[in-house]
Amino acid sequence: MDLSVESAKAALSAKVVADIRERARWAWRVVWRGKHLLLACWLLVLIPTVLYLAQATPRYTADVKIIIEGPEATEAFYDRTSGRVRLTEGTVLTEAEVMSSNVIVRKAIEKLGLAEDPEFNTKLRKPKALESILGAVNPLAWIARATAEGEREAVSSAAREEIALARITQVFKRNFKVLTQRRAFVVNLSFISEDREKAAKIANTLAELYVTDRLEAGFEDARRVTGWLGDRLEVLRRDVSVAETASEQYRAANNLRRRNERSGERAGTMTDQQLSELSSRLVVARTELAQKQARLDQIRSLIRSQGNVETAVDVLQSQLIQRLREQETVLLREMSEASRTYGERHPKIIASRADLTELRTKIAHEIEKIAISIANEVEVGQAGVRTLEREVDNLQRQTNTASGAEIRLRELERQAEASRSLYESFLARFKRDAEQEKVQRANARIISPATIPAQPSEPHRLQILSLATMAGLVIGVVMIFLLDRLDNAIRSSDEAEELTRLPVLAMVPIHRNRAATLAEDLALHPRSALADSIRSLRVTLDVGDATERPRVLAVTSSVPKEGKTFVTLCLAGVLAKSGERVVLVDGDLHRPRLDVALGVNGDRGLAQILAGEAAPAEVVQSQVIEGVDFIPAGRMDHVADLINEQQIEALVRTLSGHYDRIIFDSPPVLAVSDARILARCADCVLYLVKWNHTPRDAIRNGMKLLREAHVQPHGVVLTQVNQRKHARYAYGDYGQYYGRYKEYYGD
Repeated sequence: MDLSVESAKAALSAKVVADIRERARWAWRVVWRGKHLLLACWLLVLIPTVLYLAQATPRYTADVKIIIEGPEATEAFYDRTSGRVRLTEGTVLTEAEVMSSNVIVRKAIEKLGLAEDPEFNTKLRKPKALESILGAVNPLAWIARATAEGEREAVSSAAREEIALARITQVFKRNFKVLTQRRAFVVNLSFISEDREKAAKIANTLAELYVTDRLEAGFEDARRVTGWLGDRLEVLRRDVSVAETASEQYRAANNLRRRNERSGERAGTMTDQQLSELSSRLVVARTELAQKQARLDQIRSLIRSQGNVETAVDVLQSQLIQRLREQETVLLREMSEASRTYGERHPKIIASRADLTELRTKIAHEIEKIAISIANEVEVGQAGVRTLEREVDNLQRQTNTASGAEIRLRELERQAEASRSLYESFLARFKRDAEQEKVQRANARIISPATIPAQPSEPHRLQILSLATMAGLVIGVVMIFLLDRLDNAIRSSDEAEELTRLPVLAMVPIHRNRAATLAEDLALHPRSALADSIRSLRVTLDVGDATERPRVLAVTSSVPKEGKTFVTLCLAGVLAKSGERVVLVDGDLHRPRLDVALGVNGDRGLAQILAGEAAPAEVVQSQVIEGVDFIPAGRMDHVADLINEQQIEALVRTLSGHYDRIIFDSPPVLAVSDARILARCADCVLYLVKWNHTPRDAIRNGMKLLREAHVQPHGVVLTQVNQRKHARYAYGDYGQYYGRYKEYYGD
């Protein structure tokens, strides 16, 4: 199974290769046949091209490279640490459009005085001879001149100057190109001119004008921004003044204090300040009152509990009581010493006791005074606290009333602060732009100025000649194949076989001599190509058994003048020379030609036989050619319905008893129906096609009529073949090898 698949693939591949080779050979043959047309097309394209290049003015191209930088490049005080502004390809393309704008172009035209240059002002240019001739014969040029004259009369002088400048600008921009580079911020500015120095000068001028324009645009933007900022600052300054004045007036009217800028303390009223102070004092007073009350409670508690009052803090802190206690201590020590010496009843002891009692009475009296003093202090503290509480309550009520005023004050202060911040930012920008205007620079710079070109850039002579050659050859090849497809004639045996699906039996070369001398020519030149082609035709007819050889031959064609008479005479002569008895019958009753070609009388013949006016033996002319008898067509007034199949068959039977070969020279198939009747009665039909002449449709229709009449022609014979052209044009059949075996032919 795999072997069969591989074999099929190999066979298919071989078939494809063979088909490709065949198509390549066919294409080469077609091109070779049309080599003269190919040469003509090449020359028709090349000659005008050479003439154009001979009179074309050389042109030179000068290039300038300009780098485009980011917007920050225009600002000398730009903060580089704040981030670089991203430059995009869109920005570069925009700058390229600015370079080619009419503003830059017209500045260059004005600066260099190009309006007076004939290269750009066509009115100052002297027309060339070819242009003058074309302008004189071109009707479009007449219309353009008439239209220009009408416009010149219709517009004003200023408009005419503007139109003239616009035309110069248009001519200038045709020679001006701006190209951007992919993934680079470099723009290539080029200019083409007939003068190399002028090209470099114009390119550099355009670049300088662009950079200057960008610089002036920066200055103009800075001046415009500075002017606007100045006007806006004046308005903002007035707004700040009004807002701050309103805030201060409202603060004064509502007794509000200013906010502490350093501490960030918010603004408030005087009442808030007093309330804060009184609240602090109230807290202190309450604390002191609590302390005093605690001291008083301590003393009273000790008194009620009959405890040691002397341990109270206030008592302990009293200096008088401390001195009295010291005196008490001294007295007690003296009494103790005296009691050991004098006894209890001693007057000194009694006096000491009286002193001790008095001293202790003083201490108790002092303690009582301290308690009363503390009680008085508590009462005073309570009175002070009550007073402070009343004042705080009053201030609290006043504060609640002033809260609305404070809210309004904060709003006014925020407005004043916002106006002040906006004013300060505008003021900073104004100062920066004012300084920036003094050190402005362009966002583009020239990195490669134009130099004078050494070689012309236009015209590209080698490229143009190459393109012209290619175009001429392509046009020629296209014309060759187009004409080959449009050509409706048969020029090779392959084409004839493909069209008719019949074999080509022979290719009969053209013969320039008269048909009357044909037999003599064949006898004198038995080795000629003509004699060989007729012999080849005879051989194709005699292939096979002798019993199968056709005895009745009919020679026909599609249209008249395809060589039927010539081939019929040649074939009859060759058959007769081989020893066969041959009779030649002119079957074309409408247009008889054989009698004229043979130079015999043709008044009586086939027409009289078919009309019953004569027998075949009465009209046969013997030995018109050596070994060939002849029956002319005959002449009658009405021959349209003479030929019918029964009478032709009867004639064939009669002649078959006397001749080995019966050859009918039939009329064209497309002309009359007689050819189909004669073909039905023949054993072999030869269909003649005139080489490089007979239309394909005529052949196709003629074959169709024969097949509809149930006649299958034996084969096709190409007649009047120009062997020299056929061999030179290589049509792919055996005829192309005539030149190789011409030594086989001779006189």
